[in-house]
Amino acid sequence: MKSLDITFIIPFFGPPPAWMPFFLQSCNYNKGISFLIFADCLDTGVYGNVEVIKWSLPQLKQLAEDKLRMPVSLDSPYKICDLRPAFGLIFGDYLKGVNFWGTCDVDVIFGNIRKFITGEILNEYDVITAKREYLIGHFTLYRNTRKVNLLFKKSADYREVFQNPRAFVFDECNFLWWKLLAGQPILETKPQIDSMSHVVKRLAASGYIRAYFQTHVIEQDKLTSLGQLEGFTQTLIWKNGDLMDAVEGEEYLSFHFHFLKKDPGFGIPAREKVPECFAISQKGFSAIEENVLF
Repeated sequence: MKSLDITFIIPFFGPPPAWMPFFLQSCNYNKGISFLIFADCLDTGVYGNVEVIKWSLPQLKQLAEDKLRMPVSLDSPYKICDLRPAFGLIFGDYLKGVNFWGTCDVDVIFGNIRKFITGEILNEYDVITAKREYLIGHFTLYRNTRKVNLLFKKSADYREVFQNPRAFVFDECNFLWWKLLAGQPILETKPQIDSMSHVVKRLAASGYIRAYFQTHVIEQDKLTSLGQLEGFTQTLIWKNGDLMDAVEGEEYLSFHFHFLKKDPGFGIPAREKVPECFAISQKGFSAIEENVLF
C-alpha cells in the first residue's frame, strides 16, 4: 500500500477552539495518514501530514451542489455532518490515488491509528468505523471507489437530508445513539430517516459491501439508571502519539471529548508548544511535568 493510504477530509469554519493545537499534534504523529482541513480561520499551508486549505462555507455549498447535481441546504457548519457520507464524491478531486478517505471531528485526540486499523483491515473492509454499534462521525473510513463513494444514494432519504435545513445526523444514526448503545440492533429501529449506519449495516448483511464495526475509541457514552450522562472519571495519557489509560494502561485509537469540552471546569492551557506528553481528564489538559493531575 502507499504510504498515504488514508486521507481525512475536515471542513472547519469559524475560530479554532483552544484545544486545536493538541488535536493537530495528535494528527501529526500519525505518519502515513494525511489530514486535509478546509477552513476559513486557520493559517493555510502544509504542516507535516496536515494541509490547511483556505475555504468558506458558501464554497463548500457550491462544490456540493456541483458534484451532487442538486440543491443543498448548508447554512451552518453543523449541517456539514449530513454531507459527510458524500465526501468521496464532493472532494473527489482531492482524493486521487488515495485508498481510503475518512471523516473525523476536531474535538478528539488521536492515538496511534494504524495500531488499530491495520493493513489487513484496510484490505478486507470497504467501510471501517471505530464503534461497534453505529458509524461515528469522528472516525469512519470509506474505501475510495465509485461503488463505496455512492453508498449514500442507497438511502431512501438522502435527497431530503441534503435539501432540508434540519440536521439529521445522517452520517451516524439519526439520533439513535442511546438506543443502540443500550443494545437495540440498528436494523430493528424506526428512524426518522434512513441513516448511513442503517445503509451500511443493511448492505453489509446482504453481502454488497464489507463493513468493520469495532469499538476502539473512548468517549462518554454511558447513562445512569436515571438516564443521565455518567461523569468521566478516567485520566488518559498521550505520549509521542500513543493514547492510553493512566491506570489500566489500555490503549485507544482516540478520545472524543464532545461533552467534556462544554464543562466550564475543563481547562485548556494556552501554550506556545504542545508538550510531547500530556494528560486529559475531566479537569482538562495538562502537561505531565506540571503534575496537575497526579
